[in-house]
Order: sequence, then C-alpha cells, then structure tokens
Amino acid sequence: MTIAVNANSDQADLPKASCANELNDLLNLAPPLRHPELAVLRQTARDRLHEQTLPTPRDEDWRFTDLSVLRTRSFEPPLAPLNPEIVAEVRHLLCERSFPSIAQIVLIDGYFCGELSRMDATGVELLSPSLPAIAPPEVFSDLNAAMLAERLCLRLSGHLREPVEVFFVSSRQQQSVVSPRLTVEVAAHGQVSLIERFLSLTGDQQFTNTVTEISLGAAACLHHVRIQHQSPTAIHIGQTAVRQERDSYYQGHAIDLGGCLSRHHWQVQIQGSGSQTILKGLAIAMDEQIVDTHSAVLFHAPHSRSEQIHKCILGDRAHGIFNGRVIVPQVAQLTDASQLNRTLLLSDKARVDTKPQLEIVADDVKCSHGATVSQLAAEDLFYLRSRGLDQRQARDLLVKAFALEQLSDITPEPLQGEIEEALLAKLGGSLA
Repeated sequence: MTIAVNANSDQADLPKASCANELNDLLNLAPPLRHPELAVLRQTARDRLHEQTLPTPRDEDWRFTDLSVLRTRSFEPPLAPLNPEIVAEVRHLLCERSFPSIAQIVLIDGYFCGELSRMDATGVELLSPSLPAIAPPEVFSDLNAAMLAERLCLRLSGHLREPVEVFFVSSRQQQSVVSPRLTVEVAAHGQVSLIERFLSLTGDQQFTNTVTEISLGAAACLHHVRIQHQSPTAIHIGQTAVRQERDSYYQGHAIDLGGCLSRHHWQVQIQGSGSQTILKGLAIAMDEQIVDTHSAVLFHAPHSRSEQIHKCILGDRAHGIFNGRVIVPQVAQLTDASQLNRTLLLSDKARVDTKPQLEIVADDVKCSHGATVSQLAAEDLFYLRSRGLDQRQARDLLVKAFALEQLSDITPEPLQGEIEEALLAKLGGSLA
C-alpha cells in the first residue's frame, strides 16, 4: 500500500478526501484481532476515524510537523508474529541491556511475547484488556485503537523496589504499521517505577503508533522513563496519557533519539488536589531528523503543582518542535506550574519551533513559562580552551553537560549509564 502524495507538495493543500483515503488505506492493514474483548474499543475508534483525516499544517497542533515521510512510504500487511528466529534475536538484545527488574514484559512488533516475559512478582497483576480507555480521542490514538492486535493492561501495587520494564521491539525491515497499547493502573499508595523502551533489531522502516495510558490512585507514586531509540529510518508517533488522583506523584522522563520522524505527546489530567507532576524531556536529532514534543497539563483540582523542563539538541539539518500547554481553570486555585524549553543548535541549518503556553483562568496561582534557543557560547569555549582543552574537547564538554543534566535523577543507576552511553555515541558523531 502506498499513500500517494508527492513528497515535495505542500501538505496544507491536500484535499480533505485525499487525507481521509490515507486513513482508510492504513486501516486496511490492521492485523487480525487476537482478543474479542477489544472488539468494542476497536470499532468505536474506527467509527470516529470516519470523521477524521491525517493532519496537515492547517491543523494547529501539526503546524510545524512535516508528515511527508508517512504519506509517501509504502506499507505492507503485517507478517505472522513471533517468528522463532526473531525471538532468539530479541533474547540476545535483552541480555545486552538487562539489569535487575521485578518484571520484564516484551512486545515484538506489537505482539506480547510470553517466552521472553516474566510477570509473576507480587504487586504485578495482569488485567483484562477491556479496561476503559484513558487516552483522549484524537486521530493517532484512534488509529492505534482501530489497529490493535492486543492490549496489555497491568495493575501495580505496593512498594516495588525494582522497576517494571517493558520492551517494544521492532524486528523487521518490512514497512508495516505497529500499534502497541499499554495501560497501567498504579494502586492507591503504591510506589513503583516503570521503564518503557522502544528499540529496533535492524534498520526497520516500520511506523510505530503507540499509546501508553497511566492511572495513579490516591497517594500513588510513579517514576516513569520512556526511551525511544528506534532505527534512524523508523517513524514513531506516541502518546502518554496520565490521570492523577489526589496526593499522587508522577515523574516522567522522555528520551528521544531515533526515528526519521518522532513525535511524543504527553497528556496529563490532574484530577485530585495535592498532586505533583514532573516532566523532563531530552530530544537529540541529527541529519534531517524531525523530533516533536507536545504536552498538555490540565488541572482539575486546587493545591497541585507541575514542573516541566524540556531540552533539545539539534545538529545538521534537524528540526525540533516543542509545544507545551498548561491549563489552569477557575477551580484550580493555588496551582504552582512552571515550564521551560531550552534548545541548543549545533549547526546553522538546524532549526526549532517552540511554543510554551499558559492558559490561566484561576486568579490565585503561581505560573511561569519560557523558552531559550542558543548555540555554544564563544566565551565558554574560550574559557575551556584557556584551561588546556582543544576545540573538540571544549565543545564535547559543553554539549554533554547540557544533555546529562536531564538524566541526573533517573533510576536505577545502570539505566542512567546506558542512556548516557547512547546519548554520547550520537553526540560524538555530530561533534567530529
């Protein structure tokens, strides 16, 4: 299947009928439904998609995001899942990246792999896939639901001393569409860590359209790390939808490294008072990568707090996008919210579009937002060179310091070290 649109055409001029046909073409590639319980979710999403189209720059939330690579790529129906040879390759990949975890869950091309997963720990419970959806409806979350093969639903409870780790592995060079969906309920007073990793075995050209839904009960605490490190030719569009009840704490880290086109959308709904939300993002793009982060934090209760810091490092002809919204209605008095986007440009041809937004109706609040775009400061480089470093060493040190500041509170430590290695490997090539 080829979505036939000229790569050089202006997306804004695409007729609505053409955009609707693109969605129909994608839906025709949906895999067989493996769980009958998902039939209602899948059909409801399909019904909504009849009224939607793939976004164009005329859509405000997609104004800066070029979807040409998605529109022009030829996709194929999915192959049979969990080929034994592929499972063996994934097993080897996991051995290289393993550290102590209380549970390990593996999905290969969107299919749960029981052979490589273990979920028998106390405090980790597998739930029915028919749980109500948390993610708000929009075109790509609906497309995910409409193309589901299966949905993994977990309930985490108690004080889990080690993280729950979920691997989403793209295995093939085949150009297929993969739609994994993970739903996590953290029980009241639970204290847990969740690690999501999106990886590729080879230089795959898959379109991964993923949704993660997280619900935190009263006084629950979740440390969440999301690492997207797929191949440079992959397309990755993901949404993380979080719902927080009273006195809950959510800390999320999103690390974006891979994909020719990558977009992550955080949607946080603060439903109960006394809640805290910390969002930290780090995106690194080189060559002609497009890396896009959208976020929306919606306060529905008073006496809550959010803090967001998102950093981008862009080299070559890369394009970074940040759009962050904080919405504080009248009911959310005594809200404390801050948002900051910082971008470091490593070349004259890299570019960024940044739009931090505060939408405040409540009058007794403390809210701030800001954005900075800069290159390496000449005086900083001069200072380091005056201390005996050469030009390359001075640049390396400044760029690494800018990036690694975002990783300082990631746990466990071996994961922090692994992320640092991946970041520095990518940055090393850009600074040669």
